[in-house]
Amino acid sequence: MGGNSALTTSVIVALAAGVVALGAWALWLRLRAQRLGQELAEATEQLSRVQKLGALGEMAASFAHAFNDVLTPIIGRTQLLTQRITDPQLREWLSTIERAALGGAQTVKRIQDFMRMRRDEASVPVDLGVVVKQALAATGTRQRPSVRIEADLAPVPSISGDPLGLREAFGHLIVNAVESVPEKGIVRVATRVEDGQAVVAISDTGTGMTPATQVRMFEPFFTTKPGATGLGMCLAHGIVSRHGGQIEVDSGLGRGTTVRVTFPSEGLTRARQVAPSRVTVGPTSSPARCLVVDDDAQVRDMIRDILSNAGHKVVVAHDGADGVERFKADSSFDVIITDLAMPKLNGLQLARVCKTLRPNVPVVMLTGWGVLLTEEELSEHGVDEVLSKPVRMDQVINTISAVRARTSGVER
Repeated sequence: MGGNSALTTSVIVALAAGVVALGAWALWLRLRAQRLGQELAEATEQLSRVQKLGALGEMAASFAHAFNDVLTPIIGRTQLLTQRITDPQLREWLSTIERAALGGAQTVKRIQDFMRMRRDEASVPVDLGVVVKQALAATGTRQRPSVRIEADLAPVPSISGDPLGLREAFGHLIVNAVESVPEKGIVRVATRVEDGQAVVAISDTGTGMTPATQVRMFEPFFTTKPGATGLGMCLAHGIVSRHGGQIEVDSGLGRGTTVRVTFPSEGLTRARQVAPSRVTVGPTSSPARCLVVDDDAQVRDMIRDILSNAGHKVVVAHDGADGVERFKADSSFDVIITDLAMPKLNGLQLARVCKTLRPNVPVVMLTGWGVLLTEEELSEHGVDEVLSKPVRMDQVINTISAVRARTSGVER
């Protein structure tokens, strides 16, 4: 009896241990499933963010192309009128229209740069102190009267970049700080040098952010403010990143937020000191026969009128296929000016066909998409120059002169 009792006890203990082990294993499986579910949810959320960025890129590309095609005839026609108008008041009005259109073109360019759809262009030395002062002045009308802004702008090394873009970035950061503080709050903006780097620090006495908000604060369309678009911080981050800078955020509930923007000091040594210039346009030494190909009638006619006004002979075509037919029918063209995105045949296909027929004819590509065209792609299709819309009159005339000069003396 004693033996059977001991055996029964052993069996019960073994079964209990098995039940405990089974329960522990079930608990581990449950926790594992929860972790996997959380990881799956995070991965799904990240995929959604990537898809939003892709949608934003597509939207920005379409808008940029549309605005560039609108701005191109405005700028071109305004410059043509300026050449013919002598009344000082009318010339001043035309100059105002031109400046506004060129400002719109710069806005489109910054959107394209942010989406990394354009080729890199020359940068200029930028005084961060001046840019921050301009950003403070520009945001003055949006400041809340009860919020005090304190500025401590010590001299910092210049960096290379786009002053308009940087002013926009700091404007978004300052506005975000102003909107984050309670009544009688304080926003402090400072520039200084730390460890050889140029630093712009923007601090506020607001309520601060949770870690979850900090993680998402630079996402497009993310906002905690009613009525806001959620694009300001996203654009600021993109502009700063393009300039080789970094944004660091120190925030916590109840202690406000500090945003530090740092730029490497060696940025100045990489700057190509190229300032935009306006060239006086006059008649060329000899007229050229130009084939202008664009599916947008307003852009096509504007380019035709610019070239005709400079003394060139112009034939127009309304798409790539029409351009090829006109080129085949007339062997006397000196240069081709073509749009990139067109129905039937695009500009690259048109260039390749025409270069096959006459390898020495120069091809100038116009594009409002701001797409990245590598040197290999251009060479492969026979494109000699690329002009990004909207184009100025002097750019068109000078480019035609340049490509003709490179091919002058070449037997056609």
